[in-house]
Amino acid sequence: MHPLKLSSPTDMRPATKPLLPEKAPKQKKAVFHPKLISVEAVALREDIQNACSDFEEGVGLDDKGYLRALHEHAKYQSPGFNPVLIQALFRKHKKWFRSGSDIDPAKIKPKLFLVNNNQLSELFAIVRALWSMPYNKGYGRRLRFVIVDEFHESVIGIVGLQSPPADLACRDNLFDYPEGKKLELVNSTMDAYTVGAIPPYSFLLGGKLCAGMISTDTIRRAYWRQYAGKRTEMENVGIRQPLVAVTTTSAFGRSSMYNRLKFGERLLAEPIGFTQGYGTLHLEHLYGRICEYLKSVDQHTEGGFGSGPKVRWQNITNALSALSLPGSLLKHGVKREVFLFRFVDELAKGMTGGSFGKPIPLTEEQWGDFWKERWAIPRSKRLPLWNTNNDQDFLERKLADITRACSKI
Repeated sequence: MHPLKLSSPTDMRPATKPLLPEKAPKQKKAVFHPKLISVEAVALREDIQNACSDFEEGVGLDDKGYLRALHEHAKYQSPGFNPVLIQALFRKHKKWFRSGSDIDPAKIKPKLFLVNNNQLSELFAIVRALWSMPYNKGYGRRLRFVIVDEFHESVIGIVGLQSPPADLACRDNLFDYPEGKKLELVNSTMDAYTVGAIPPYSFLLGGKLCAGMISTDTIRRAYWRQYAGKRTEMENVGIRQPLVAVTTTSAFGRSSMYNRLKFGERLLAEPIGFTQGYGTLHLEHLYGRICEYLKSVDQHTEGGFGSGPKVRWQNITNALSALSLPGSLLKHGVKREVFLFRFVDELAKGMTGGSFGKPIPLTEEQWGDFWKERWAIPRSKRLPLWNTNNDQDFLERKLADITRACSKI
């Protein structure tokens, strides 16, 4: 059996940074022919309208397979997604991905590891690539965790946190922020942008294990170590401490993973409402063309520091305006369920400018043991065939399928 080589969340040694490339020479701005711009504008306008119509029909039929396919297509076009590299990383770390026949549910020992070295970063990337959700590098605070079964030396799943959305109606309706203090107080929270488990643990409702890990003391303490004394880059203000809550949204409407997620009588994931159904998902497959068109009319917004966190939204909004299309086309109608994880016992009071109260304690061990008794072991008994697949080979084939699909785009 190979030794466990992962770093603990308290080991804050940074990952090795690549050498910076030499500064590239300044590129000359491309000049586009007016007639070609006009032709592309007509075609792009029609394709955007058709995409919106197709999406509306798919949503009306409650076709989650259609929505998942759109997610995957958008992910395949993401600049940061490299399926060939992910395949190579999987082969490199294949020993960390087990099949159900290797797993004894009663002996699973889940542990959170903060991504702070190359090995953990690569494991996180592999798991993230297996899901359909599009890549979004984003800006602001970020914490990534890999959840490992220490007994079986196997990856269970991941948790990724980022800075919260400035405006989230169902969250903001819960609190009475003091005048001019909303953004400061909201920045005491984070948002979970990717959470879940992979086979074989997903067959044992490992997604609930990963979701519940958000509420553990380890998350709060890792946030403290990472950001204590730090200041924001854009506004140069101190990053608020402690972390008092996390929000997250389901991928497709209601969520079974977060539904009734409890530790004893404590509700960990509190459903607080739904998003309003706005976004760019239905137009992501056209994003490359949208950017090229905006460049041709000198309205493209480049990503990077100072551009804001919603560059894709800005560019698609600009394109709709330039093509004389209504902004209402950004309302796709997929209302995702929103959940709130409370970390302190006086969250509402703290959001009014008072004290947040005391942290609500929960250790990894407590949650892991509870999950095993409440979900994993009973599930393994109800589904006796859960561990009959070669999950290691399945994951490898899935990554190969993703690579082939990307090569056709």
